[in-house]
Amino acid sequence: MIQKKLIIFVCLFAIIMGYAQKKIPVIKSNTLKVSIIEDGLAKTVWNLDSTIKPDIYNTGKITKRKNVKLITDIDSIEIKLRPEQKFDFIVLYKHKDSCYTRFQAPKRKSIVNTKKDIDTISFVLTDKNNIVLKTIFNKKDTLNLVFDTGASGFHLTKEVIKKEYNPNDSKEKITMSDLAKNQFQIGNMIWNDQQIYPIGEIPEGASGLLGWDIFDEKIVEIDYDKNRLILYNKKSKIDKKYQSFNLKFIREHFFITTQLQIKKQKFENIFLFDSGYQRTVLIDKDIAKKQKYPEEKLPIIAKTTLKNSRNEDVKVVTLLNERINFGKYSLTNVPVQLLSTSNPLGFNAHFLGNEVLKRFNTILDFQQNVVYLVPNKYFYQEYAEKK
Repeated sequence: MIQKKLIIFVCLFAIIMGYAQKKIPVIKSNTLKVSIIEDGLAKTVWNLDSTIKPDIYNTGKITKRKNVKLITDIDSIEIKLRPEQKFDFIVLYKHKDSCYTRFQAPKRKSIVNTKKDIDTISFVLTDKNNIVLKTIFNKKDTLNLVFDTGASGFHLTKEVIKKEYNPNDSKEKITMSDLAKNQFQIGNMIWNDQQIYPIGEIPEGASGLLGWDIFDEKIVEIDYDKNRLILYNKKSKIDKKYQSFNLKFIREHFFITTQLQIKKQKFENIFLFDSGYQRTVLIDKDIAKKQKYPEEKLPIIAKTTLKNSRNEDVKVVTLLNERINFGKYSLTNVPVQLLSTSNPLGFNAHFLGNEVLKRFNTILDFQQNVVYLVPNKYFYQEYAEKK
């Protein structure tokens, strides 16, 4: 009898301890405005809300682990989040309001429907370096959409949205819920139930853009020599001529690490892989200052003023950079643009634009999260801006 009671007690104790280990962590805050930081780089201003349970912060794609940290004015909590993992905790606001918060990693899944293991899509490379794909929208309209690896999701101009959802001006307002449940088709591939996001500035002749994540969990080959995209469910072998780079995901973007070089001095950093940026390289001013990039010693090719998304003037100086290294391959005498304002990403990174990227046939492996580059017919092409 005593032995039986002892067994029951041990079992109860184990259950209690199990619950204790699963107790939701609690941190404190005296302000509703806090910060969330991914991998020590991407800082997001986050507003606590005790009415939403849980209030979910969705991270960018996670390949292995991602360091995610929430910082209040008096406290913080940090975790290494795994793929598809969620982590719950409470932020106690002014010792009374419990804000149930969750870090959530996205699920790894392909959103495209296709019956083929390999699909080939023709594209047009414009004189402004944009990759344009013919896309069927909601089974009726054929649109020219720019494939922009610096973006995510489907984006259409306000004109296209109005034509589809409010042609007679019968609606006072088009809401985001109105723009859900759309179908897009490119070749044999179909994307169902897709949200549309309005976009303002778009290259001439295009009706919108589509981002990299519509091909997530696929392998995407961009063949600039033959103007085609090849989509694979699996690809067994990569030619040794290709140089590989690991992909780093921050928020909804992906980056590779490579180098600018002046004489023997190398300046290594992360670069946004941005086929939607029409120029060569956009240099982050804060990184340039921190790394002591010798901008004042480089030849100035041009000084221009551009408009940003808020219609503000942005001064851009184009400099002649001696070399950009991509592993065993290097581009020489590359005009690069030095940004004079804060980075539009909200954190520090350079941009690789398609006037550089188009010089490499590219394989984007979103299964193993690696990019492969090999020079193509554009490798030695003159740049649009030259000394």
